[in-house]
Amino acid sequence: MQQPLCGALALSFGLLAFASSAQSLPTQQPEREVAQLVRDFRIAEQLYDSAALARLTDEHYVEVSSRGEVSERARFLDFYQPARRQPWPPVRVSEEQIRVLGTMALDVLKFTYTLPGPGGTSRTQAMWVTFSAQFGPTGWRLVGAQYTAIVPALPPTTPPALPTK
Repeated sequence: MQQPLCGALALSFGLLAFASSAQSLPTQQPEREVAQLVRDFRIAEQLYDSAALARLTDEHYVEVSSRGEVSERARFLDFYQPARRQPWPPVRVSEEQIRVLGTMALDVLKFTYTLPGPGGTSRTQAMWVTFSAQFGPTGWRLVGAQYTAIVPALPPTTPPALPTK
């Protein structure tokens, strides 16, 4: 009974690995719909529009923050109440990759934020964001999001000099 499931999972992972070897633009209708869903979601987040976020997410939605905090849908929606609205730092979105596998889809994007620093300076912080969507009777809805901070590589260190005699 488990062999067909394992075979299907292996096939799905194989297709995902093959599809991820080439970056693509949303050219198919499902890809365009998923890309629009994610754009609408991001706008609703920035506006703290919890009603729109509720329409765009599935009842099983779960989000993992870049700090590793897990939020079920109710907690997520509660955070985005209009009374809690705060300004968002400027963000650049790049490197979008969409993979549609039947009724499931992944949309992976790179977000680069410009954050204010001391004395009028600024710094950038980048992260990968993976949105998971599922197609159902009402169309595409987000079922999850995973935010992963990109930690800058440390500069190479020079090993300490060996003592000479």
